[in-house]
Amino acid sequence: MIRIPIAADRIGQIVLTNKKNPRWDVGYTKAQYTELKSRLRSMEDLAAVDSHEAVMTGKGLAEVVRRARCSPNFFDFFGVPPLFGRAFTARDQRVNAMPESIAVVSYKFWQRVFQGRPDILGQQIRLNDDVYTIVGVLPVRFTWMDEDVYVPMDMKSNAGQLILVFFRIRPGVSERQIDAEFQPIFQEFRRQVPRYAYPESAFKVKFLNVNEGILGKFATTLLVLFGAVTLLLLIGCGNVANLLLARAATREGEMAIRVSIGATRMRLVRQLLTESVLLALTGGIFGIGLAYIGVRAVIALMPEYSIPHEAVIALNWPVLWFAVAISILTGIIFGLAPALQASGETQADTLRGSGRGAGVGARRRRLHDALMIAEITLSLVLLTGAGMAIRGLFALQRQQLGYNPRNALTFLMPLSEGRYSQWASRLALYQGVVGSLRRTPQVEAAAISGAGTPPYNGLQTKAILDHRPATQAPDVRVNLIQDGYFAAVGTRLLRGRDLSVADVLQARPVAVITENMAKREFSGGKDPLGHHIQVDLFTQPIPPQYLKAPQFSNSFEIVGVVGSARNRGLNEPPMEAMFIPYSMLLPPGAFVIARTSGDPNKLIGAARESVRAVDKNQPITLTRTLEGWLDTATAYQSFSTFLFGVFGAVGMLLACAGVFSVVSYSVEHRTREFGIRMALGANPREVLKLVLTATSRVLAVGLIVGLVLSVLASRTLADRMQGMGAGDPVLFAFVPALLVLATLIASLLPARSATRIQPMEALRHN
Repeated sequence: MIRIPIAADRIGQIVLTNKKNPRWDVGYTKAQYTELKSRLRSMEDLAAVDSHEAVMTGKGLAEVVRRARCSPNFFDFFGVPPLFGRAFTARDQRVNAMPESIAVVSYKFWQRVFQGRPDILGQQIRLNDDVYTIVGVLPVRFTWMDEDVYVPMDMKSNAGQLILVFFRIRPGVSERQIDAEFQPIFQEFRRQVPRYAYPESAFKVKFLNVNEGILGKFATTLLVLFGAVTLLLLIGCGNVANLLLARAATREGEMAIRVSIGATRMRLVRQLLTESVLLALTGGIFGIGLAYIGVRAVIALMPEYSIPHEAVIALNWPVLWFAVAISILTGIIFGLAPALQASGETQADTLRGSGRGAGVGARRRRLHDALMIAEITLSLVLLTGAGMAIRGLFALQRQQLGYNPRNALTFLMPLSEGRYSQWASRLALYQGVVGSLRRTPQVEAAAISGAGTPPYNGLQTKAILDHRPATQAPDVRVNLIQDGYFAAVGTRLLRGRDLSVADVLQARPVAVITENMAKREFSGGKDPLGHHIQVDLFTQPIPPQYLKAPQFSNSFEIVGVVGSARNRGLNEPPMEAMFIPYSMLLPPGAFVIARTSGDPNKLIGAARESVRAVDKNQPITLTRTLEGWLDTATAYQSFSTFLFGVFGAVGMLLACAGVFSVVSYSVEHRTREFGIRMALGANPREVLKLVLTATSRVLAVGLIVGLVLSVLASRTLADRMQGMGAGDPVLFAFVPALLVLATLIASLLPARSATRIQPMEALRHN
């Protein structure tokens, strides 16, 4: 189960939304955060946090850790007391001075770095060039976004630094009240920060609580999967009800004898319900055993960060009691109808055998048919969901990437604050690391990427072209790259030339653009080569951790055109992009992409050595292949596809088992009828056709109802659930055909047994 903070539905972020940006996270300056605390009326409290990688030294080899700078009330705001020691408070915040150099560490960090030693309080750690004294350890269940170390935030204002702010709204405050209060504030705040901090077009304010913010569309996925489990439960219950009905029919004589010696109808109902509940409980116990095994597999398949890592997902007493209660409830509900029917037949009818006659027999057959129709309907809905998930995953995997993800390793080099603070020294570090890596035998190409790795990369901004008015500037993604980048990622050069070593070392204002940008912005046969671009992002205040080249120029000459590549995920077409020398704006941490001649994972050790050869205290992190980044991008779809596929397959098997049992019961129930027909001249083929025709009628009704529900479900889920493809005529034809084939095969075996009935034996059948 997942524990959530106190009043989690009232704790969250204020995000902006419009047609172009469904969710835009707002960053605030520290001065704005301080101002908000005194202006807001709809909020009980606010807390701020700013997270970055930091390099920890002094504990063996340098390593990258996550450091969160927090407002003094951070832990009180989230209701998280330390496991032992203390958390920092407002007393640790000095007015107009740096805060106390103290730290609270996560439980996992305490176990990993200090081996869980109880004498950790008072120990010191060095993060970048800052030394902190540890004053507390957090509980195991709290690791805010996998942070390792929490330190007090320096509240001195820096206009170029934006922080995250979390709010706790007052009880009863509506969305309209929040929007009315924040709209004028945000219109004022957006004039105080760079333009890229806010959407360009009009926006609405939305409060997003922590549960919605973390789970996002995955919350819908979990709800839909819960619905799929419910459908499986109903299909299974339908099977149980059918089997109990068939079993009750075979015990008619027994029930009649019990009645004849004085048993009341209520006594018979209690007996039959007790048997069905015991049967359900036995199945529930076996199901709990399977769940204990299956939950580990599900956790292993869940996408990273789909839920907080501090969440513990396991079978516990509430879950076990819920399973027991559901088992008892289903045993009662689905055992009640057979019990009532078996106990309701009169003694005389049963002893005369008329219980298998027209009245009772017809009612029983109708109940069997209704249950079988329900099973087929629900199975079709499940299979349709599985088909949509599979189509969605296949559609993603068939996307034209525009680059080659095979045999490519990536890793991140985050720089310590205060180190390599000069443009020349930082450029020398990056160039030295890549140069050392390029000399590794299995490396075919290597380069710096300063704006992430595909399928998400590039800084979004406006590109002002020299042949168009500034008001018509298109949205583009700017990539900061090194020479050799296109060879490393496997993108083809189509026209002109690549960036050269001299372009990078001398920070020349040149650019390579993508094919889709060339076609759209230089239509009509215009040659883009030689044209110039200004980047709107570079006309605004740049965060201080980025270093501009001494000869920086914001007028980039287009020298080449490359193929378009996915740069905003696999669900969206690639955005127009341009690539400039990363030396123009050196980032505080850079990805290195290396293409290898073999397994890229075997390069990890050599990559670390290449970095240490230049700086022994410089660690690397996020070592992952480009295929690994693609797996991350398709993780939600893969998870949904796997579970829906399993549920769909199990649902179909249960439906087929139900069809098999019902047809078997029908053949047994109609043995005398088939014997008479064959005695009067009917051949086995006609008997087989008779059985299959009855099954087909039920199957047709179930398919019609199931198709209607499937179409409605597909329209509902397509836009609300991650990883779902669209329903189309092919899917709605294939899935029913698959179910028809499976159910006809399931009914064929008992149906064929009807053709082997000997007329004389059937006529003696009672």
